[in-house]
Amino acid sequence: MEVINVTHENIEIFSEVLNDSATWLNSINQPMWKYEDITSEELLKKYSIEDMKLCYERGKLIGVYILQWYDPLFWASLKKNECGILHKLAVCRESAGKGYGRKLIQSAELLCKELNIKWLRLNCGTFRDKLRNFYESNGFKMVDRVFIDDRDQIRYEKSINL
Repeated sequence: MEVINVTHENIEIFSEVLNDSATWLNSINQPMWKYEDITSEELLKKYSIEDMKLCYERGKLIGVYILQWYDPLFWASLKKNECGILHKLAVCRESAGKGYGRKLIQSAELLCKELNIKWLRLNCGTFRDKLRNFYESNGFKMVDRVFIDDRDQIRYEKSINL
């Protein structure tokens, strides 16, 4: 898999993948992201462009994610560069159901390993059983349940073997 950093020239592609995922999630009554929150402009207000990743397999875009090295909202007690924190993981709709979600996580783990970072963390809505099962099947362990921004969340972590 090839992981490409998002730039100002290709951020629209990143946003489009999130929009497609949001549309699909809305269609199955599992809304996750508001369209107005995943525009290029709004993403750049909340995240560093260097943390946004486009993932390709044999030249074909298969998914995106954000890999932060500090998250003051969901992991405020952790120091910068103490762990990698996954956000906005999304598989392109035409690539769904082919195991690419696991590959996206593995690519984030490799980026952590390159920086000698031993933990990968994320948060997930408490009521998202399928998504939580997906993360747990990929080695994430529940840390705790928190209420942040009026959202009921489970925080997860995964140890990375260096």
